[in-house]
Amino acid sequence: MKIDKVSVVKVLDGALLPVVLLSVWLLSSSFHLVSRSIFPYPEDVWKAYQELVANDDFPSSLLVSIARVMKGFVLGASTGLVIGILLGMSRVLDKLVTPIFNAIRQVPLPAWAPLLVLISIGEPSRVIFIAIGACYPVVLNTCEGIRSVRNEYFEVGRVFRFSRPQQFFKIVLPASFPSILTGLRLSLSISWMAVVAAEIFMTADGGIGELMWVSREMSRMDVVIVCIIAIALVGFGMNYLMRKLEILFSFWRLTLKQSR
Repeated sequence: MKIDKVSVVKVLDGALLPVVLLSVWLLSSSFHLVSRSIFPYPEDVWKAYQELVANDDFPSSLLVSIARVMKGFVLGASTGLVIGILLGMSRVLDKLVTPIFNAIRQVPLPAWAPLLVLISIGEPSRVIFIAIGACYPVVLNTCEGIRSVRNEYFEVGRVFRFSRPQQFFKIVLPASFPSILTGLRLSLSISWMAVVAAEIFMTADGGIGELMWVSREMSRMDVVIVCIIAIALVGFGMNYLMRKLEILFSFWRLTLKQSR
């Protein structure tokens, strides 16, 4: 099997910074440049990880957070997809709703937490919190993808006498699909970041955010570091899978480029 030199170089470039940071961490702990109470040493973090796995605290908390993210992502992405399609297809709705939508999306996500706690207690408030963050990128990318559809495609549809539903499913959706996938990828990333804030600000029953908060209250910085590393790795994995999904459906882009 041939090894692609370009792929190897990309992997090495991507691994350079993590290796440097890990080396600095190891050296600083070896020479005791930083106090353990301020920043835990690698061996402390490894022991904390083993302790969490042995007690089943870490895997169960991670699974709770992932399940919570999936609920919020599905709710927010589906809502954003519908709103984006409506705004992209209707000029009237675009003029009426887009200014309000642009104003609402300027509100920082944590600012929704107090309101959601008041109107919805428990798990629904946390899911809605995540869904709000997941909704924005899907709306923006879906709307932009629909607006960027070339007029030539609609002219072809008129030649074939496509009805409005036929125009949407045979012209608009395929042409805007790459942009929609980009919105979904960004939406999933934001959902994963939002779940930690939801579990901390809204007193979650389980989850990686709650584990971090409790560990912080107990001055267990080693556990906090374990959680941070886990959040980074899971987020990277989600983004990687969504990128692969974009590549899988990239034939839409190729088809459009060839038709031009």
